[in-house]
Amino acid sequence: MRKLKKEDKAQVEYYMKLVDQELKEIHHNHTIGIIITKESDEFIVNFVHQDDIVPLSYELSHI
Repeated sequence: MRKLKKEDKAQVEYYMKLVDQELKEIHHNHTIGIIITKESDEFIVNFVHQDDIVPLSYELSHI
């Protein structure tokens, strides 16, 4: 696990386009990509939707 790099978003967008071209049908919603990264003690879930990226963070809790 590591920090998000701009290449990560580009790679996910490439696969999203393939899904849209080869698998997606007219009645399906927009394709969403997910990239999970880690910074310090937080996991960051990055949702890639069209040209935007929306990060949500989750802190690791020690039991």
